[in-house]
Amino acid sequence: MSISLPRTTRLHLLAIGFYGLLAFIILYAIIFNNGVRVPGFDYFNYNWNFWWIRHALSTPGLNVYVNDFVMAPHTINFGYHALTAFWYPVWALIEPLAGTLTAMTVIIFLMCFLNGYVLFVLLLREGAAPVLALLGGALLQASPVTRYFYYNNHINLGDWFWLPASILLWQQVIRAAQQGRAGRALIWGIVLGTAIWGIGHTDLQFPIFVAFLLVPYALWTLWRTLFPTNPALQATHYRILGTIMVASVLALVVGGGLLWFAGPLPYMRNFEGALAPGPVEDRPGIPFPRGYFSLDPVWWWWNTPTLGGSVSILLIVSLVVAFIYRRQVRAASANRVGRWFWLAVLIPPLLLSMGPNIDVFGVSIPMPFRLLHAITNGNFRMPWRLAPIFVVASAVYIALTWTPILFPSRAKTSASVPKRSLRPSVTFALVVVILLSAFDIRLYETAPLDPVLQPYDFYAEIGREQGAPYDDEVILEVPTAAGTGEVLVGETRPIQYQMYGMIHGKRTLNGFVSRTPVENFWPIRYDDPLLAWLGQRRFLEADQVEPELRQIINEWPVGYIVVHQDDVGRNGPTPQEIIGYLNSLPDLLCPVWVERDAVVYRTSWHPDGCPARTPAQTESGAYRIDIGSSGDEKFIGWGWHWPEVVGGSTTWRWTGEYPQTKLYVDLPAGAYQVSVTAQSFVEPRQIRLLVNDVPLQLVGSTDESVTVVPDSLQTLTFTLPAELVGQGEHLTVTIDYDSVIVPQEIGQSEDPRKLAVAVDSVEFIPQ
Repeated sequence: MSISLPRTTRLHLLAIGFYGLLAFIILYAIIFNNGVRVPGFDYFNYNWNFWWIRHALSTPGLNVYVNDFVMAPHTINFGYHALTAFWYPVWALIEPLAGTLTAMTVIIFLMCFLNGYVLFVLLLREGAAPVLALLGGALLQASPVTRYFYYNNHINLGDWFWLPASILLWQQVIRAAQQGRAGRALIWGIVLGTAIWGIGHTDLQFPIFVAFLLVPYALWTLWRTLFPTNPALQATHYRILGTIMVASVLALVVGGGLLWFAGPLPYMRNFEGALAPGPVEDRPGIPFPRGYFSLDPVWWWWNTPTLGGSVSILLIVSLVVAFIYRRQVRAASANRVGRWFWLAVLIPPLLLSMGPNIDVFGVSIPMPFRLLHAITNGNFRMPWRLAPIFVVASAVYIALTWTPILFPSRAKTSASVPKRSLRPSVTFALVVVILLSAFDIRLYETAPLDPVLQPYDFYAEIGREQGAPYDDEVILEVPTAAGTGEVLVGETRPIQYQMYGMIHGKRTLNGFVSRTPVENFWPIRYDDPLLAWLGQRRFLEADQVEPELRQIINEWPVGYIVVHQDDVGRNGPTPQEIIGYLNSLPDLLCPVWVERDAVVYRTSWHPDGCPARTPAQTESGAYRIDIGSSGDEKFIGWGWHWPEVVGGSTTWRWTGEYPQTKLYVDLPAGAYQVSVTAQSFVEPRQIRLLVNDVPLQLVGSTDESVTVVPDSLQTLTFTLPAELVGQGEHLTVTIDYDSVIVPQEIGQSEDPRKLAVAVDSVEFIPQ
């Protein structure tokens, strides 16, 4: 026994399969790299957003919209931040089962799928032929200006399905009112109000986007209700209009009320501080006319927006065809609003998407976007983001223009899905159009993906520190960086360290907030001696850095400082400057973990205190520092270059960056012999070894200096008396050398470093 599904059901199942497949084609790179590589810089922000919503809702005393978990210690108003809470339920369902990155991939897929499918449903409702409705949805789903949002993880701005969805909900209100079902109309008004709540929780710009289509569509349908052309509605049009108006007010009250009592509106109202929107001339629009007829080689960048030629060419051809076949098109048109309405509403977003100016024959012409920029006080920053609205309206106009020409009705099997014939010539033409459009927008091309942040176990260790006073601590990440939608301070990758907050659950300076006053983060750029130096945007001024470090450790309070050597620049002077300086402050900081590229310091504020900085013991009982191996960062001071591997097994570091090179250790009380295994560069070199600035003597000799040769490693042994060791706390070991040589200056290589001696190991042998 076979089950025959209704034609409408079969059509929608076909559409679901079609847009699901198209979403897979568009997103295959994201899907196959899930968990390994991620789309775009902003991925960390939206993952953290969802964690933060859950954390704030489940933790007494926290507020989703007012917190200091980013850009600590400032309390930030999140009223204008793109939390994108609309997608939170999907994340909350998937994240515990498959992880946050998988949850985000699913959200991007759903967003992509809905962009095509919901527009398809609207096109059917407007009277488009099913095959043209399918293609119209694909125009939006696969458009370069839409794919940009997929490949930059902008789940707050890629949700263009809200445009057709809002119109479909409005149609339900109109239909119920026309059928005399006032109660149903009011219910649909409530549903529309709930959708407004969802739109507001997607992104604060989306009400603007939706208004470009929904407001004129609603006004047009209200006008048609007030002056109906259908005689059957003339007797009741005032009652219908009244029902629609009540449902409209109900929708606004429900949407506004939910956004006030369960949304950002009260926090937006109380927002204080100056933003940094920048001048209107800097706002990127789609270059006219080039950007509407060709695709930029890097369409995935925010400042190179282009649309490709498919939509623009199809729109122009449709305009010409509509004029030639104007009688046939007008007579056969069955849609509710009219093709020319869609042509009219596509013009404003088209003009605005061009940006603040266009150049025509060398003349710069100001464009309407300047007005929108001024009305929003500079906070609507990206004119090209209006281009998808142009695509939606164009898709409807194109489909409604070609439907009566290519698919003259033979029979109507339902009120919403007319049965149309599909001639072979038409089929061939449509296939050609599809192939050309796919080639035009380079559907086969994906944007580059970024590697995920390195996972570190120590963040989980920090996360297990819960309760008072641990819950108050700040994790200070190095390099320091922060940003908003207007401006980024520092490099982009350190801003992403905000995502580690999902693991440790503590406050942090580094991070991103869509809109926040500049005073909350701008000083770390150049003005703050400590925080600007830790971002390597200012030279070290120790007399200012140390007092500030002492202050913030206790006042913020700072519990840990995490130095990311890979982003500081491992093969350069910066790591040894930062690590060397921090290691020189044993009363403030102590290194507790070295994991791959990260060095983690615990501060003097931390309740758990500091472990002794004692090197690991060998089988013979010696305390050995293996210079150049992972973990030597706990001991090194100024003067060391980056670690190197020589001969496949030997690790060492060259000295010479400073006139002296430091090591910091803690040892048990007692006397020692200190063995240094070293090799000089190019020529013999005299070195001395000092502990707490006191020179040590060579074993069996009164000499304090020894010659190191360049040909091979040699072991030099010095005597360290017990009285100099004392209690063994905070010992400073200094390697002093007589000169350095720069390989570049002697023509040996392009290496610009100052090199004295390479050190393989330092051992402290108890006596």
